[in-house]
Amino acid sequence: MALDILMVLDVIVSILMIGSILLQSGKSAGFSGLGGGESLFGGKPTDMDEALARITVVLGLVFAVINVAIARLQ
Repeated sequence: MALDILMVLDVIVSILMIGSILLQSGKSAGFSGLGGGESLFGGKPTDMDEALARITVVLGLVFAVINVAIARLQ
């Protein structure tokens, strides 16, 4: 029973983590950023980028803890 709950939580956390990673803006603009000054040298991250980065770290830690628990229960 506990193993089933942990597996469902693992799937939910992994989907949330994928979403938070995909919502983050890229560090560079690639070839399209070669002409712009601020995009070429990075610029400041927005509050949303910082929040998504923190959410990704927390979800990654939760994902790791859940997977260790699943491995222990099997």
